[in-house]
Amino acid sequence: MKTSIVLTGILKDNDKYLIVKRNENDDLYPGAWEFPGGHLEKGELLKEGLKRELQEEIGFTNDFVPLITHYSDEIKEKSGKIIHNLEIDFIINVDSSSLNITLSEEHSEYKWVPKDSPLLDDYIKEKLSSNK
Repeated sequence: MKTSIVLTGILKDNDKYLIVKRNENDDLYPGAWEFPGGHLEKGELLKEGLKRELQEEIGFTNDFVPLITHYSDEIKEKSGKIIHNLEIDFIINVDSSSLNITLSEEHSEYKWVPKDSPLLDDYIKEKLSSNK
């Protein structure tokens, strides 16, 4: 069975969260708003993978202490194969005024929004529900 581990960095500045918009020509969820992140690569520790993904997607290079805020863990069938999907979401407290966000080609824009923003779908809002 293959295991897929996705790491998500939820950058938080007081009561606002950084979200990024997927490009409209993306194969998976075009135009959707999400938190930056991606797949853990073989041989990477969690923080190393999260740091790499944040640097690739938004140019984030600050040192940080990630706090696990949410996870999902499921085994499902995809294309006739059994896959173990694990997604781990981390809160990273930041001062947005000191950040220089530089988007990768995967995303077209970013915004700082409150947890009840209409740009966030129910799945993303659920991730924030345990974070006060």
